[in-house]
Amino acid sequence: MTNEYLELRHLKYFVAVADELHFGRAAERLGISQPPLSQQIHALEQRLGAKLFERKGRGIALSGAGSALLPRARSLLTQAERAAESVARSQRGELGELHLGLMSSGPFTVVVPRVLVRFRERLPDVRLFIHELPSSHQIDALEQGVIDVGVIRPDALPDGIKAIELFKDSLTVVMHSSNPLAATPGPIDICELANEDFIFYQRHLGMRLYDEVIALCTRSGFSPRILYEVRELPTIIGLISGGFGVAVLPGSVQRMTMQNVVYRPVAHMEAATAVWAIYRDDASNPMVNAFLEIAQCLASKQAGAVVP
Repeated sequence: MTNEYLELRHLKYFVAVADELHFGRAAERLGISQPPLSQQIHALEQRLGAKLFERKGRGIALSGAGSALLPRARSLLTQAERAAESVARSQRGELGELHLGLMSSGPFTVVVPRVLVRFRERLPDVRLFIHELPSSHQIDALEQGVIDVGVIRPDALPDGIKAIELFKDSLTVVMHSSNPLAATPGPIDICELANEDFIFYQRHLGMRLYDEVIALCTRSGFSPRILYEVRELPTIIGLISGGFGVAVLPGSVQRMTMQNVVYRPVAHMEAATAVWAIYRDDASNPMVNAFLEIAQCLASKQAGAVVP
Protein backbone atom coordinates (compact mmCIF):
# COMPACT_ATOMS: atom_id res chain seq x y z
CA MET A 1 0.00 0.00 0.00
CA THR A 2 1.32 3.45 -0.88
CA ASN A 3 1.60 6.38 1.52
CA GLU A 4 -1.20 8.23 -0.26
CA TYR A 5 -4.34 8.56 1.84
CA LEU A 6 -7.69 7.13 0.86
CA GLU A 7 -10.54 9.48 0.06
CA LEU A 8 -14.11 8.75 1.06
CA ARG A 9 -15.26 9.22 -2.53
CA HIS A 10 -13.01 6.33 -3.60
CA LEU A 11 -14.63 4.10 -0.99
CA LYS A 12 -18.09 5.28 -2.07
CA TYR A 13 -17.32 4.35 -5.68
CA PHE A 14 -15.89 1.00 -4.62
CA VAL A 15 -18.98 0.10 -2.54
CA ALA A 16 -21.29 1.03 -5.41
CA VAL A 17 -19.42 -1.22 -7.84
CA ALA A 18 -19.25 -4.02 -5.25
CA ASP A 19 -23.03 -3.81 -4.73
CA GLU A 20 -23.88 -3.77 -8.42
CA LEU A 21 -20.99 -5.90 -9.76
CA HIS A 22 -21.45 -3.87 -12.91
CA PHE A 23 -19.63 -0.63 -13.77
CA GLY A 24 -22.47 0.73 -15.89
CA ARG A 25 -25.17 0.27 -13.23
CA ALA A 26 -22.83 1.58 -10.50
CA ALA A 27 -22.06 4.69 -12.57
CA GLU A 28 -25.78 5.32 -13.09
CA ARG A 29 -26.40 4.91 -9.36
CA LEU A 30 -23.65 7.41 -8.58
CA GLY A 31 -24.78 9.87 -11.23
CA ILE A 32 -21.50 9.83 -13.16
CA SER A 33 -20.37 8.31 -16.45
CA GLN A 34 -18.65 4.93 -16.57
CA PRO A 35 -15.13 5.97 -17.72
CA PRO A 36 -14.44 8.25 -14.72
CA LEU A 37 -15.76 5.52 -12.38
CA SER A 38 -13.41 2.95 -13.92
CA GLN A 39 -10.54 5.43 -13.53
CA GLN A 40 -11.35 6.04 -9.86
CA ILE A 41 -11.48 2.30 -9.10
CA HIS A 42 -8.16 1.85 -10.91
CA ALA A 43 -6.67 4.72 -8.87
CA LEU A 44 -7.91 3.07 -5.65
CA GLU A 45 -6.33 -0.24 -6.65
CA GLN A 46 -3.08 1.57 -7.37
CA ARG A 47 -3.11 3.17 -3.93
CA LEU A 48 -3.88 -0.12 -2.20
CA GLY A 49 -1.50 -2.13 -4.34
CA ALA A 50 -4.15 -4.82 -4.92
CA LYS A 51 -6.81 -5.73 -7.47
CA LEU A 52 -10.29 -5.30 -6.02
CA PHE A 53 -12.29 -6.88 -8.83
CA GLU A 54 -11.72 -9.80 -11.17
CA ARG A 55 -13.21 -10.51 -14.58
CA LYS A 56 -15.71 -13.35 -14.41
CA GLY A 57 -17.20 -14.35 -17.73
CA ARG A 58 -18.95 -11.27 -19.08
CA GLY A 59 -19.12 -9.66 -15.63
CA ILE A 60 -16.96 -8.90 -12.60
CA ALA A 61 -16.58 -10.31 -9.08
CA LEU A 62 -14.87 -9.17 -5.91
CA SER A 63 -11.31 -10.37 -5.48
CA GLY A 64 -10.04 -11.60 -2.14
CA ALA A 65 -8.70 -8.11 -1.40
CA GLY A 66 -12.02 -6.57 -2.46
CA SER A 67 -13.96 -8.91 -0.17
CA ALA A 68 -11.68 -7.94 2.74
CA LEU A 69 -12.09 -4.21 2.03
CA LEU A 70 -15.87 -4.13 1.54
CA PRO A 71 -17.06 -4.37 5.21
CA ARG A 72 -14.39 -1.89 6.31
CA ALA A 73 -15.35 0.52 3.53
CA ARG A 74 -19.01 0.33 4.52
CA SER A 75 -18.09 0.97 8.17
CA LEU A 76 -15.95 4.00 7.30
CA LEU A 77 -18.68 5.51 5.14
CA THR A 78 -21.26 4.97 7.90
CA GLN A 79 -18.98 6.63 10.46
CA ALA A 80 -18.44 9.58 8.13
CA GLU A 81 -22.19 9.97 7.62
CA ARG A 82 -22.80 9.84 11.37
CA ALA A 83 -20.07 12.39 12.01
CA ALA A 84 -21.56 14.76 9.43
CA GLU A 85 -25.04 14.31 10.90
CA SER A 86 -23.69 14.95 14.42
CA VAL A 87 -22.15 18.23 13.26
CA ALA A 88 -25.38 19.24 11.53
CA ARG A 89 -27.47 18.37 14.60
CA SER A 90 -25.08 20.27 16.84
CA GLN A 91 -25.41 23.32 14.61
CA ARG A 92 -29.19 23.01 14.82
CA GLY A 93 -29.00 22.80 18.62
CA GLU A 94 -30.14 19.18 18.69
CA LEU A 95 -26.95 17.69 20.08
CA GLY A 96 -24.49 18.83 22.73
CA GLU A 97 -24.92 20.16 26.25
CA LEU A 98 -26.55 23.08 28.02
CA HIS A 99 -25.59 24.39 31.46
CA LEU A 100 -28.60 25.94 33.18
CA GLY A 101 -28.57 28.03 36.35
CA LEU A 102 -31.58 27.71 38.67
CA MET A 103 -32.43 29.59 41.84
CA SER A 104 -33.52 27.39 44.72
CA SER A 105 -37.24 28.13 44.27
CA GLY A 106 -37.16 27.54 40.50
CA PRO A 107 -38.08 23.84 40.56
CA PHE A 108 -41.13 24.60 42.74
CA THR A 109 -42.70 26.88 40.14
CA VAL A 110 -45.22 25.65 37.58
CA VAL A 111 -43.49 27.15 34.55
CA VAL A 112 -39.84 26.15 35.03
CA PRO A 113 -40.48 22.38 35.20
CA ARG A 114 -42.70 22.71 32.11
CA VAL A 115 -39.85 24.38 30.23
CA LEU A 116 -37.47 21.60 31.27
CA VAL A 117 -39.94 18.89 30.22
CA ARG A 118 -40.55 20.52 26.84
CA PHE A 119 -36.82 20.98 26.29
CA ARG A 120 -36.18 17.30 27.05
CA GLU A 121 -39.00 16.20 24.74
CA ARG A 122 -37.79 18.37 21.88
CA LEU A 123 -34.05 17.76 22.32
CA PRO A 124 -33.63 14.35 23.97
CA ASP A 125 -29.97 14.06 22.95
CA VAL A 126 -28.89 17.32 24.60
CA ARG A 127 -27.27 16.81 28.00
CA LEU A 128 -28.78 19.30 30.45
CA PHE A 129 -26.63 20.24 33.44
CA ILE A 130 -28.44 22.09 36.24
CA HIS A 131 -26.49 24.41 38.56
CA GLU A 132 -28.33 25.51 41.72
CA LEU A 133 -27.18 29.09 42.21
CA PRO A 134 -28.66 32.23 43.78
CA SER A 135 -29.46 35.11 41.44
CA SER A 136 -26.28 37.14 41.93
CA HIS A 137 -24.06 34.06 41.54
CA GLN A 138 -25.83 33.14 38.30
CA ILE A 139 -24.89 36.49 36.77
CA ASP A 140 -21.22 35.87 37.63
CA ALA A 141 -21.42 32.29 36.34
CA LEU A 142 -22.99 33.49 33.10
CA GLU A 143 -20.26 36.08 32.55
CA GLN A 144 -17.56 33.48 33.26
CA GLY A 145 -19.11 30.89 30.95
CA VAL A 146 -19.93 28.41 33.73
CA ILE A 147 -23.61 28.43 32.71
CA ASP A 148 -25.21 29.17 29.34
CA VAL A 149 -28.57 30.45 30.57
CA GLY A 150 -29.99 31.27 33.99
CA VAL A 151 -33.42 31.51 35.64
CA ILE A 152 -33.44 34.26 38.26
CA ARG A 153 -35.20 37.22 39.85
CA PRO A 154 -32.73 39.86 38.71
CA ASP A 155 -31.97 43.37 39.83
CA ALA A 156 -29.92 45.50 37.45
CA LEU A 157 -28.07 43.41 34.83
CA PRO A 158 -24.55 44.19 33.63
CA ASP A 159 -23.76 45.04 30.02
CA GLY A 160 -23.70 42.02 27.75
CA ILE A 161 -26.47 40.18 29.65
CA LYS A 162 -29.99 40.03 28.23
CA ALA A 163 -33.21 38.81 29.85
CA ILE A 164 -36.73 37.72 28.97
CA GLU A 165 -39.54 37.60 31.51
CA LEU A 166 -41.00 34.14 31.98
CA PHE A 167 -43.80 34.74 34.50
CA LYS A 168 -44.81 36.55 37.67
CA ASP A 169 -44.85 34.57 40.91
CA SER A 170 -47.36 35.74 43.55
CA LEU A 171 -46.05 36.27 47.08
CA THR A 172 -47.10 34.25 50.09
CA VAL A 173 -46.69 34.57 53.85
CA VAL A 174 -44.96 31.59 55.45
CA MET A 175 -45.52 31.09 59.18
CA HIS A 176 -45.70 28.52 61.97
CA SER A 177 -49.08 26.88 62.48
CA SER A 178 -49.23 28.31 66.02
CA ASN A 179 -49.16 31.89 64.71
CA PRO A 180 -52.63 33.49 65.19
CA LEU A 181 -52.55 34.65 61.58
CA ALA A 182 -52.40 31.03 60.47
CA ALA A 183 -56.06 30.70 61.44
CA THR A 184 -56.96 33.30 58.82
CA PRO A 185 -58.51 31.41 55.89
CA GLY A 186 -57.94 34.09 53.25
CA PRO A 187 -55.13 36.45 52.14
CA ILE A 188 -53.09 38.33 54.72
CA ASP A 189 -52.43 42.06 54.56
CA ILE A 190 -48.73 42.84 54.89
CA CYS A 191 -49.47 45.40 57.63
CA GLU A 192 -50.58 42.49 59.84
CA LEU A 193 -46.92 41.37 59.94
CA ALA A 194 -45.63 44.60 61.46
CA ASN A 195 -44.91 42.98 64.83
CA GLU A 196 -43.50 39.74 63.48
CA ASP A 197 -39.86 38.66 63.28
CA PHE A 198 -38.86 38.13 59.62
CA ILE A 199 -36.53 35.58 58.09
CA PHE A 200 -34.99 36.80 54.83
CA TYR A 201 -32.66 35.58 52.15
CA GLN A 202 -29.32 37.32 52.39
CA ARG A 203 -29.77 40.34 50.14
CA HIS A 204 -26.77 39.65 47.91
CA LEU A 205 -28.22 36.22 47.11
CA GLY A 206 -31.81 37.20 46.28
CA MET A 207 -31.50 40.85 45.32
CA ARG A 208 -34.87 41.58 43.70
CA LEU A 209 -37.00 39.57 46.14
CA TYR A 210 -35.33 41.14 49.17
CA ASP A 211 -35.95 44.66 47.91
CA GLU A 212 -39.51 43.88 46.80
CA VAL A 213 -40.50 42.59 50.24
CA ILE A 214 -38.86 45.54 51.99
CA ALA A 215 -40.69 47.95 49.66
CA LEU A 216 -44.01 46.18 50.26
CA CYS A 217 -43.56 46.51 54.04
CA THR A 218 -42.53 50.17 53.73
CA ARG A 219 -45.64 51.00 51.70
CA SER A 220 -47.67 49.33 54.45
CA GLY A 221 -46.14 51.68 57.02
CA PHE A 222 -43.43 49.66 58.77
CA SER A 223 -39.89 48.38 58.45
CA PRO A 224 -39.66 44.62 58.89
CA ARG A 225 -37.85 43.40 61.99
CA ILE A 226 -35.32 40.96 60.54
CA LEU A 227 -34.47 38.07 62.85
CA TYR A 228 -32.25 36.03 60.51
CA GLU A 229 -30.81 36.32 57.01
CA VAL A 230 -29.96 32.94 55.52
CA ARG A 231 -28.68 31.47 52.26
CA GLU A 232 -31.02 28.60 51.39
CA LEU A 233 -34.78 28.19 50.99
CA PRO A 234 -34.91 24.92 53.05
CA THR A 235 -33.23 26.82 55.91
CA ILE A 236 -35.99 29.45 55.89
CA ILE A 237 -38.74 26.83 55.87
CA GLY A 238 -36.94 24.76 58.50
CA LEU A 239 -36.55 27.71 60.89
CA ILE A 240 -40.24 28.59 60.54
CA SER A 241 -41.13 24.93 61.14
CA GLY A 242 -39.14 25.21 64.37
CA GLY A 243 -41.16 28.26 65.49
CA PHE A 244 -38.88 31.09 64.38
CA GLY A 245 -40.51 34.09 62.69
CA VAL A 246 -42.27 34.50 59.36
CA ALA A 247 -41.18 34.97 55.77
CA VAL A 248 -42.64 36.46 52.60
CA LEU A 249 -41.64 34.24 49.72
CA PRO A 250 -42.70 33.40 46.15
CA GLY A 251 -45.99 31.52 46.16
CA SER A 252 -44.45 28.60 44.32
CA VAL A 253 -42.56 27.54 47.48
CA GLN A 254 -45.79 26.35 49.10
CA ARG A 255 -45.22 23.14 47.18
CA MET A 256 -42.53 22.49 49.79
CA THR A 257 -44.53 20.91 52.60
CA MET A 258 -43.09 20.71 56.11
CA GLN A 259 -44.61 20.00 59.51
CA ASN A 260 -46.18 23.03 61.26
CA VAL A 261 -45.61 25.33 58.27
CA VAL A 262 -48.62 27.27 56.95
CA TYR A 263 -48.83 29.32 53.75
CA ARG A 264 -51.20 32.24 53.19
CA PRO A 265 -51.36 34.48 50.10
CA VAL A 266 -50.47 38.15 50.40
CA ALA A 267 -53.54 40.36 49.90
CA HIS A 268 -51.86 43.11 47.86
CA MET A 269 -52.45 42.97 44.10
CA GLU A 270 -48.88 44.13 43.43
CA ALA A 271 -47.45 41.38 45.65
CA ALA A 272 -45.74 39.41 42.91
CA THR A 273 -42.15 38.89 41.80
CA ALA A 274 -41.04 38.34 38.21
CA VAL A 275 -38.89 35.42 37.10
CA TRP A 276 -36.56 35.94 34.13
CA ALA A 277 -34.34 33.88 31.86
CA ILE A 278 -30.94 35.52 31.36
CA TYR A 279 -28.29 34.84 28.73
CA ARG A 280 -25.19 36.40 27.22
CA ASP A 281 -25.76 38.83 24.40
CA ASP A 282 -23.07 37.06 22.37
CA ALA A 283 -24.30 33.52 23.14
CA SER A 284 -23.13 31.15 20.41
CA ASN A 285 -24.41 27.88 21.88
CA PRO A 286 -27.37 26.87 19.65
CA MET A 287 -28.92 25.06 22.62
CA VAL A 288 -29.40 28.46 24.29
CA ASN A 289 -31.59 29.63 21.41
CA ALA A 290 -33.57 26.40 21.59
CA PHE A 291 -34.11 26.81 25.36
CA LEU A 292 -35.12 30.46 25.02
CA GLU A 293 -37.53 29.66 22.19
CA ILE A 294 -39.27 27.07 24.36
CA ALA A 295 -39.25 29.40 27.39
CA GLN A 296 -40.69 32.30 25.39
CA CYS A 297 -43.40 30.08 23.94
CA LEU A 298 -44.52 28.96 27.39
CA ALA A 299 -44.10 32.48 28.78
CA SER A 300 -46.43 33.89 26.11
CA LYS A 301 -49.10 31.38 27.15
CA GLN A 302 -48.57 32.48 30.76
CA ALA A 303 -48.59 36.21 29.90
CA GLY A 304 -50.69 38.24 32.29
CA ALA A 305 -51.09 35.37 34.72
CA VAL A 306 -49.76 35.30 38.24
CA VAL A 307 -48.49 31.84 39.11
CA PRO A 308 -49.60 30.70 42.56
